[in-house]
Amino acid sequence: MKKLCVAAVAAMILASCQFFGGGGRAYDNDKDLSGLVEELKDKFGQNAGFTSITMSYHDGIGTSTVATGGDINSNKLTERLKQKGIWQDKAEVTLEIDGEATPKDFMFTLDQVQDLRKIPGLVKSSIEKVEKEKKITDLVSNMVSVSMPSRIDTPGDELRITVYVSPKNGGTDFTLLYNQKGEFLKMMH
Repeated sequence: MKKLCVAAVAAMILASCQFFGGGGRAYDNDKDLSGLVEELKDKFGQNAGFTSITMSYHDGIGTSTVATGGDINSNKLTERLKQKGIWQDKAEVTLEIDGEATPKDFMFTLDQVQDLRKIPGLVKSSIEKVEKEKKITDLVSNMVSVSMPSRIDTPGDELRITVYVSPKNGGTDFTLLYNQKGEFLKMMH
């Protein structure tokens, strides 16, 4: 009986483990998101700059994160992927910059986005907005992205937070855009 109990506990632990696709959407709750922020600081540096951080959820995999960043004053960046709890370097990225622009013009820091603390609230309000305006229920957010534009042509070209919402069982996808302050900009579908 004791062996059976130990085996059952071990199975539950492994089933919830990130490696086997356990866990939920790390971007829709404060605890998981703060853990991710600490990992980003560990992998890229405390004061790193990022061109983008994208978090997505897939059944059987869990939350995957792709982040491109590095020294905020350098145009040499690294793209890293976290999937099933394991970080991997995926690519070296070089920013091509013209004129008087500097690398940090195309990057943001975690401090600038308040360590991503707004993300869970934006996910919740995005789902509520689509439910209310489109009269669709049973919605989820399968992806959230924080990114700088690749070109800066006008003053409106600034950091964007994008929340992707869709019905749990498939259907129309909705894209909701927010500015750095978390203010709603527009919804597309």
